Amino acid sequence: MNLKSFAVIASVLALTACGDKTPNPEMLKGESFVASGNGTDITLSFDANEMRVNGQVVNLYNGYYEAEGASIKFSPFASTMMMGPVEAMQTEQEYFQFMTTVESYDLKDGRLTLKNADGKEMVFQQVEATAEPTEVVETETVEEAVVAEPAAPAAETPAAQAE
Repeated sequence: MNLKSFAVIASVLALTACGDKTPNPEMLKGESFVASGNGTDITLSFDANEMRVNGQVVNLYNGYYEAEGASIKFSPFASTMMMGPVEAMQTEQEYFQFMTTVESYDLKDGRLTLKNADGKEMVFQQVEATAEPTEVVETETVEEAVVAEPAAPAAETPAAQAE
């Protein structure tokens, strides 16, 4: 092999190694992530079938997202309105505000990085998706199951006693 052929092959291999590193939005579908902010866990899950997200900080939240290439936008989130520790509530509000400013993302090695135009970023770690709340989890033994006591019979009413 001459030097010219070697240079051409090396160039092709180098360009192939520099291939497109743009994230694929399909990789987000059905995935769940967690981050910690001021000691508060922040969860973020992407729906497998729709362009929806949900999660929890102090409150449960949900919303929509749009993604194309490395660009991503989140809708303002709807959330429950429970109170929590002051620091956790502040973290939640900062997170909700940040998410409306996110413009891009990167997903590598189980780490989801969300970035906004100001250069702020938030890094999530991928976790195994949890069971849907509507899913019934069966227990293996009776001791593990919670058994409800039968209700006490209702007291007879005076009309029933007269009969």
